[in-house]
Amino acid sequence: MTRPKRQSGAIGATEFLAQLEKDPEYQRKKAAFEAELRERTAVLQEAEQPIVADLREKGFQIDSVWDLGNTSNPYPTALPVLMDHFERGGYPERVMESLGQALAVKPSVVFWDRLKARWLEARGPGEEVGAAVALAASATKAQVDDLIEFLSVEERGQSRIYFVRPILRLGGDRGREVIEALRADPVFGAEATALLKRRRK
Repeated sequence: MTRPKRQSGAIGATEFLAQLEKDPEYQRKKAAFEAELRERTAVLQEAEQPIVADLREKGFQIDSVWDLGNTSNPYPTALPVLMDHFERGGYPERVMESLGQALAVKPSVVFWDRLKARWLEARGPGEEVGAAVALAASATKAQVDDLIEFLSVEERGQSRIYFVRPILRLGGDRGREVIEALRADPVFGAEATALLKRRRK
């Protein structure tokens, strides 16, 4: 892409954008990017259709699973549908992650063992992150032992970071001790230190 010529002195943002609008190479790349984005979105929307259809049967007027995650209204009757599809799997990674995000609410704790199984046996990164997010968000004090145990499951890599915050929040003195011990850990250290610092303020 040819960069717009810089005049002597600083160029304003408005002028820079105006120059980009006239730059044919920039416009070609922009159009190609937008077309690829539309195509990816269409593929994901198509893949989500079985989930959306089942949710509509339950009375949810949505076009995408992400619509549930973007609402502040509770949706308890949607959770069994989401969990069934999450376990079924076979969706693109982004859809699996969106299912996990939609399950990341307190009432999902009733699916704890099923979510735990999906995290421990994740079939892909979308499912792994989705399950970790759902577990972290739905955990109560009764699940603290599991959360602490999850930290040692090394094959689950970076997704374990999601458990640091609920351990500190729900684990009382024991949880705080566990997180304090993680300060120098290469995986958890930065998150543990930041959360502990925030807690002291």
